[in-house]
Amino acid sequence: MLETKDPTDIVRLATAEALRRIAGETLLTSFVGSRMSALGGSLRDVLRCALVAQRVAAPRRLITLCRDLALGPDAFDLLGHHVLGALVGYRPGPDALVRVGGALGLARRELFAHRSAAPGDPPRAAPRVGRRNSAAIRYRSTKPPEHLPAPPSWTCTGCGQEWPCAVKQSQLLAEFGGARAALAVYLGSCLLAAARDLPGLPLARARNRFLGWLPRRPF
Repeated sequence: MLETKDPTDIVRLATAEALRRIAGETLLTSFVGSRMSALGGSLRDVLRCALVAQRVAAPRRLITLCRDLALGPDAFDLLGHHVLGALVGYRPGPDALVRVGGALGLARRELFAHRSAAPGDPPRAAPRVGRRNSAAIRYRSTKPPEHLPAPPSWTCTGCGQEWPCAVKQSQLLAEFGGARAALAVYLGSCLLAAARDLPGLPLARARNRFLGWLPRRPF
């Protein structure tokens, strides 16, 4: 892939790569159909917000499009997997990947949080993006978020433990909102970076540290 550090270039290139991957997925193309261009615009908005504006926000355009397409949870998770998978190749850094994952998590919760409600149940209030513990609030602050990885030692900036520490694991589960494939892609990219920085770290231990704690069932 083309080496570039310009966030605007990464947005353009990663969007194109994500669309290329999505076009090869029957599950997704059966929903998207002729609206691939609209999907591309929605994904550009997500990446531009995360990489250029460097903030997390619920992607309204993507949420509206997914509703119009009647995209289900499995298809949405696959979509998120390809977006983050495309982005990883351009090495935008862990923070950028977390912001994209956080935006996708906010979208997923808004789209599917109440999907399992039983008939006759009273309607519940829609989730608010600005609630106290949301990823949006933590990234809107001018203070850097805590519990981030600190290369090349890959210790936690918040507690000094090996990253991802227990606190960060809980935060990641909340930020990615059930998108297990997307979270695994993000952690896999961190594992590769840590392996370069810590060549003496046994591979089996590194894999368990970064990926072994992931839930085996939907969270």
